[in-house]
Amino acid sequence: MTSTSTVSTTGSTSYLTGTISGLDTDSLIEAAVAQKTARADTLDAKVTANTTKISSYQTLQSLLDDITSSMSSLKSTTYSSLSTSTGNAFDDKTAYLTASDGSDATDIIAVSAESDAVAASYTVTVSQLAKAMKVASDSLDSSTALGQGGDFTIGVAGGTPATIAVTSDMTLSDLAEAINEQSDTTGVSATLLKVSAGAYKLVLSAADTNVDIALSDTSGVAAAIGLVDDSGDFTNVLQAAQPAIATIDGVTITSDSNQLTDTIPGLAISLLQITTTDQTVTLDVEADYADIKTAITDFIDAYNALRDFLDTNSAVSADGTVAEDAVLFADSLLRGVTKQLSATLSTKAGSDADANSLAALGVTLTADNKLELSDETTLDNLLLTDLDGLRSFFESGFTTTDSALKLLKNSSAASLDFTLDVTVTDGAISDVTAGGESGLFTVSGSRLVGAAGTLYEGLSFALVAGQSVSIGVKLTQGFADLVTTQLDAYANASTGLIQGEIERLNDASSDLSEKSTRIRDDAEIYRDRLIAKYSAMEQELYAAQVLQEQIKSILGSSSDSDE
Repeated sequence: MTSTSTVSTTGSTSYLTGTISGLDTDSLIEAAVAQKTARADTLDAKVTANTTKISSYQTLQSLLDDITSSMSSLKSTTYSSLSTSTGNAFDDKTAYLTASDGSDATDIIAVSAESDAVAASYTVTVSQLAKAMKVASDSLDSSTALGQGGDFTIGVAGGTPATIAVTSDMTLSDLAEAINEQSDTTGVSATLLKVSAGAYKLVLSAADTNVDIALSDTSGVAAAIGLVDDSGDFTNVLQAAQPAIATIDGVTITSDSNQLTDTIPGLAISLLQITTTDQTVTLDVEADYADIKTAITDFIDAYNALRDFLDTNSAVSADGTVAEDAVLFADSLLRGVTKQLSATLSTKAGSDADANSLAALGVTLTADNKLELSDETTLDNLLLTDLDGLRSFFESGFTTTDSALKLLKNSSAASLDFTLDVTVTDGAISDVTAGGESGLFTVSGSRLVGAAGTLYEGLSFALVAGQSVSIGVKLTQGFADLVTTQLDAYANASTGLIQGEIERLNDASSDLSEKSTRIRDDAEIYRDRLIAKYSAMEQELYAAQVLQEQIKSILGSSSDSDE
């Protein structure tokens, strides 16, 4: 007996099984559906390629960000459209400590310097450290009831006292706990000091140095445990309150604390140990050379990481084919970045003739186009002897013959030296020429904005002028400002060229995925139609087969009757 075909489903795909025709209908259907989905496969491959390319663009963005980040602490903190800080590594200060006897000066004092600290040198000695007052009771068993009841008040001189209520069943431990519950108010804490087996002293300590503990014993409880005598004076003063005493350049400094936070503007000095006889500490406040040098070496490392990426994406295999991992091979944005960086590296920047290029700083290009600090001594000498020259290389500079002219924005890449001729009519600026040429600046009230497509694009000045005036302007572009401005045009996460291409690819992939989905959905509908078609055919064949068998049966029966 022959059975008819059935439709079975695996996952989201349906198949026709148990065929009568003997045809491989599943293969026929799959071939037809595959022909329909071939276009979707092509679209999916493009989406995959876009995803890979987006990932490479994001890597490029990150590498460029690393370069601009390394330069961020060296570029100008004013006049830049990209400036977000009020100081940079050249403004940072650090304190260098040297002990006259060669010992470790950091054991004697610790110093932190703010950027507003003045570069200077000081001689410091410490004759006394500030101490907190400590007093103790007689020795008592900490777990035995005191057998005393009453009140006493405790605090520090000039502070807020608190009343401590004592009951006869309280132990020395209970009393310490009661005192500590009020320590935030009183500025006095209590601890138990074990002096022998089963014997403890109650020790009171002031939270602040150079302040006396004040105790008023109105009930005699404090006297009963030996904290005070009959006259109310402390019985056992373990440590008297005292101020810190130091000398800075021979001037005596007295402080309630060991922290001298406002003695020298911009410096926070911690006194840690007294100096010995004839021992002094020299405190030198200077630029933080290490931070500047680290920023420069970070730039070298960041550039070389980018160089590796550029080399990978320009690699060609030995047989002349493009390497598989060269995702951005011949990419226009990558070429633009490479060209821009190459031009910037060879740029002379700043206003100092001795430090106007990377090579002058001891930084050179290797044979494989990577940066190398080939002459560290040169850089160290510039840090120590010509910090202003080094600073002028990295920072942009602006000078003018008229202080009324203010530079509001500088995202230009050009160093300029020109004369602004400003015409004032009826108290308002009516015309501006630069170097005798008009149309280079637009006037908007008191703002003068460099015209797009000119050398002055990216510049914006403010000027309040009561009469026509000629003003000399000199603008020097610093290397760090050039790098951050030029790379930002590519790497900016909102407006950069790379981000624009990433968004374009994402949009394109979204459209391609939608088309692919529609094609595959249509193909599945087509599959269902084919299954229905072949199923109907199999049903007809089945019916024909049944009829054929019936006819054979009838004919067979007729033959038997004739016999």
